[in-house]
Amino acid sequence: MSQSKQNKLNKIWYGSGTIPLLYILSAKIFAMVSSLRRWLFKIGLLKVYKIKCPVVVVGNITVGGVGKTPFVIWLVNQLQVQGHKVGVISRGYGGKREHEPLLVIPQTSAKASGDEPLLIAKHTNAPVFVGKNRVKAAQKLLLDYRVDIIISDDGLQHYALERDVEIALLDAKYGLGNEKLLPAGPLRELKSRLDKVDMLIYKGKKLDAHYFEYEPLMVYALGNTKNQRSIESFRNQHINAIAGIAHPDSFFNMLSAQGLAVVKNPLDDHEKLTEKHFEFANDDPIFITEKDAVKCADMQLNNVWVVVLKLVVKPQTKVAVMELVSNCIDSKQIKTY
Repeated sequence: MSQSKQNKLNKIWYGSGTIPLLYILSAKIFAMVSSLRRWLFKIGLLKVYKIKCPVVVVGNITVGGVGKTPFVIWLVNQLQVQGHKVGVISRGYGGKREHEPLLVIPQTSAKASGDEPLLIAKHTNAPVFVGKNRVKAAQKLLLDYRVDIIISDDGLQHYALERDVEIALLDAKYGLGNEKLLPAGPLRELKSRLDKVDMLIYKGKKLDAHYFEYEPLMVYALGNTKNQRSIESFRNQHINAIAGIAHPDSFFNMLSAQGLAVVKNPLDDHEKLTEKHFEFANDDPIFITEKDAVKCADMQLNNVWVVVLKLVVKPQTKVAVMELVSNCIDSKQIKTY
């Protein structure tokens, strides 16, 4: 989807834009199909597969970024610190593969895996399998690896795989928008779906709720992670900032808050990057997200810096999440090895 079309949708979904009649009618059809599909799973006409391992789903009911990938990375790392063997399954959106499920390792090409699964693999060293069929991805993971638990990234609507815990994420700034289903609004499912999840966590500070925030740590030169600099060292400089994420302004505003003079270059979410994206009329430094960086691994680029973010989880939220997931693992007491 082009950035201009996304901007028009955002005005409708999150602003005061008028909803076209066609969108309203399409949303009603989507609601019926979505409800029917879930009902068929519930009564057993569509099969729900159970695997020999606890499954924790991290997902959302809105389109666009709510921080699922960074949160999954954080959760996997926390479980690994506790001594658990963790596996991850994902759709692998944007990747083109000849065979599925595909094992994603840090050396995998983002063209095959998609950017988000590759980022998870790089930051966790956990086995990550991608594929359109989550059940087959989970089964392949268990066949090849010994794990205590599987995290299903963006798996809330994939009802064919039975899950033990559901964690839903929601952007504190954008919320549910106009609370209407696609395409009239940003919802994948009715807002009542949030009443059925085990935990709701907001991206962005929200009083009296579970939340996490981003904190910029530093930047490193693309292609040379050892060449690191503080973000403060770029203050009062003009920065060409590129972001191919769902809400690019969140990235640009964060950099501006650090005292940088940001020139915004928003791209479509998951947009494929080429050398042309990095051609500017000036020699100012270029800042990109880690998500975009994995798509540039084979490019020879100069003065391109990758912004590293730290996920800061509210202390009470961290305790609640780890208690919920640990209890899930302990209650099953089933290991695949």
